Amino acid sequence: MKTMILSAMLTFLVHILIISHSAVLVEPVEVSPHGDLLDLPWQTELCCSSTPAQLHHGGEEEDTGSAPSDTGHPHTLQCLFRNFTSTLGPHPESELSRATCWDILCRVDETWDNVICDLKHPATSSDTSIPGSVALSLQHLTTLPDIEVNSTHGTDCVGEDSITCSVALHVVSSIVVVTANVSNTTAGPLVMLSVPPRTSQRLWKPSPPLNLTHTQTTEGELILSWSDPQPHASPVQLSYEVRYNTSQSTSHPNWLHVNVSGAQWVSLTGLRPGLQYTLQIRSHHPALPHLWSDWSQQHRIRLENVTYLPERVVASFGDSVTVYCVCNDLRVNASTMVWILNSRDRLPKSQYAAVNDRVSKITVRPSEQRLSGTLHCCQPFGEMYSCNYHYSTIYIKDPVIDISCVTSGDLDSMTCRWNNLPIGGINFMSRVADLSCDVMEEAERVGVPVGVVRQAKCESSGYRGVKSCNLQPIRVTSCYKLWMEAKTDNSTRSHPVYITPMDHVKPHPPSRLEAVSMPSGVLKLAWVPPELPIYDMQYQVRYALSTGKGPSILAVLALQTESWAEVLEPDVCGVYNVQVRCMHINGSGTWSDWSHLLYTTTHNSRAPDQGPDFWRVFQEDPASMQTNVTLLFEHSPIVEPTYCVEELVVQHQDSGDTVTEERIGLVSSYSFEWRGEVHSVTVKAQNSQGSSTRNTHMTLDRHPKRQCVRSFSASRVNSSCVVLLWSLQPNSSVPWSLVVEWSGQNHQDRPDQTPESRERWTRFPPTDKLLYLYGHFYDTDEYEFILYPVFADGEGEPVYTKGKPSLKIGTYNTTGQKCVSMAAFTLVAQFGSFDQSDLSTIIGQMIKIGLTV
Repeated sequence: MKTMILSAMLTFLVHILIISHSAVLVEPVEVSPHGDLLDLPWQTELCCSSTPAQLHHGGEEEDTGSAPSDTGHPHTLQCLFRNFTSTLGPHPESELSRATCWDILCRVDETWDNVICDLKHPATSSDTSIPGSVALSLQHLTTLPDIEVNSTHGTDCVGEDSITCSVALHVVSSIVVVTANVSNTTAGPLVMLSVPPRTSQRLWKPSPPLNLTHTQTTEGELILSWSDPQPHASPVQLSYEVRYNTSQSTSHPNWLHVNVSGAQWVSLTGLRPGLQYTLQIRSHHPALPHLWSDWSQQHRIRLENVTYLPERVVASFGDSVTVYCVCNDLRVNASTMVWILNSRDRLPKSQYAAVNDRVSKITVRPSEQRLSGTLHCCQPFGEMYSCNYHYSTIYIKDPVIDISCVTSGDLDSMTCRWNNLPIGGINFMSRVADLSCDVMEEAERVGVPVGVVRQAKCESSGYRGVKSCNLQPIRVTSCYKLWMEAKTDNSTRSHPVYITPMDHVKPHPPSRLEAVSMPSGVLKLAWVPPELPIYDMQYQVRYALSTGKGPSILAVLALQTESWAEVLEPDVCGVYNVQVRCMHINGSGTWSDWSHLLYTTTHNSRAPDQGPDFWRVFQEDPASMQTNVTLLFEHSPIVEPTYCVEELVVQHQDSGDTVTEERIGLVSSYSFEWRGEVHSVTVKAQNSQGSSTRNTHMTLDRHPKRQCVRSFSASRVNSSCVVLLWSLQPNSSVPWSLVVEWSGQNHQDRPDQTPESRERWTRFPPTDKLLYLYGHFYDTDEYEFILYPVFADGEGEPVYTKGKPSLKIGTYNTTGQKCVSMAAFTLVAQFGSFDQSDLSTIIGQMIKIGLTV
């Protein structure tokens, strides 16, 4: 019956007796027939191969000596040990080479509290000829020296390919029986293992290495280092294996391996910048090369294009600081690199040099006026530089930072700024005490801390870091100690400043500003001071004439303490823009912003008398069959300042008697499109009291114009005078006025010339027969003059002439005398003779200016 059971499910029993050095072996416990006493840790292989059944049960059946047959006899599995640390009985290598094997490792854990046994099928083996399950059973037998009672407890573990089981060691004297069961196997030999005492320096599975870190040397070498979790557990240096990869796949990592002996560091080569590397380390004792520790925690390395050594350094003012730049991109030679200070200043080549092909170093002296400075190592590209976003930061001990603060006009917050803008890693610190700043500063000087720390809300400015900090709420009469502090190990900080918020107020600007131009030529100003702070103010007023032709020239009044002012106006009818600001009367704090811009209003007692005189300039557009008309205005001077012209109003009337008006302000010209046959234009002057009633009227008519001018001549006397003479047709209608227009031919076609700047004109009554013009008439220019007769219903036919050179005769005391006298002779020379009326006119003009005829 026993034979049948073993044939169905034969069990291989491995009895492992764990015996401490102080243990007492009790007689009933069966020992190994081979008498081996092995030390922990213990590692071997369990190898099983197929054999005929009758060979295994030789005690029950007669051995005939015949060879086993593959048929007619059942086959079973025989399992033996291939021991790496001891010898157990004969086991032919020929048989084991064809066997299926499992690795077995038994060990005591690091705390000496448990015996752990691992049984697993090697991952590299492809042999699957032994089916079925694998089981481990650990039985712990406890024997106490003074007590005859033994206690037993154990653990059963089952698995397919691998099992890990452990049993606790509760007392110093103990035995553990470990049974490994493999389907369809026969029993194996007995093994005894001895547990060394805790104080014994025996071998065990090491724990994974700790504290993985990496650094780069000033020669560019990348060093990975680590430490052991139990540095004094063994006098023999452990051996290590480093593996690393760049694969992002956790299921199929592409590991590269490096073996290390006798040291806890390794130099890594071939790592490329921009990639993230994952590294792990494991260790083993040299006497147990197969007993590896588990892999350590993962350590990651990502190299930038450059590495700075050091990345942060603290120095005093005047110290020399050396910084190294390691080029991790092997395509870049360090001798080509340039150094940039504070992201803007390229340093001279005399301050840096190449250590080797990969390393450049620089020596600088930090500035006392900055809490920190930055150094960039950059690759030049023509006039530009390629710089990595990393940099080296130099922190200065006790720098003098100009911290300035402004208290808001509502007295509820204080904003602080500084002149030397630090880069990141800076804290703005403050402490407030209900003391005067003199008392607080003296207490701090003798080492007595006073006040409480207050938090500030700080704003950032992109890559340049913090630019301002705001304290809110505040105590306006308390003292604030302010300083800058770097986030470094040495807590680098600036010299403190002490500020009372009430002494640094920026008030709100004055409000309800009023400005009125009076007829007497005085500009009256008045405003309302801000509600807070409640103290006496001083004021500053600025004003400028609004010409509408670009920036105006500002005038600033002297400081004053009253909330009103009077200013003499150069132009009574001019419009001025006015602003006012304020600050404390004793000069503390800062000026407020300027008030809103206010435009003055003129004082008018009545409407304007008449509108401006104007003339027109035509620009024909043949493509659109229309005419662009530009009106040129000539404003009449104001004799008595009882009114001012504030704007012009253009009134249009087309051939269908449709009337429209357009307000155009105070301008010098105005353009519109003329499309119909007849178009009438009237320009009125207007102010707050109304519009002018006497206005210039112009009718534009495309029909043929009447002729009324018989002759027209112009003579240029000199560079400042031209004389005009004309006569009208007899029995023709007398025009309402005459308009003469002139321009220089050499300057007429300039690209920058506009119609209003190119064309000059003047209007005069038709009763005159002679007119002299004053201006600039250059000898190099040829001037053209056009005379237009103007009637109430439109223009007459114009007459053209060009200026002729004058006769150089006579010298007179005044320009007017010379011009008129020369005009008489010039006209005589030109016409030979002229009508009695023309001659009478010339003689009258000469008598008018006091010449003897």
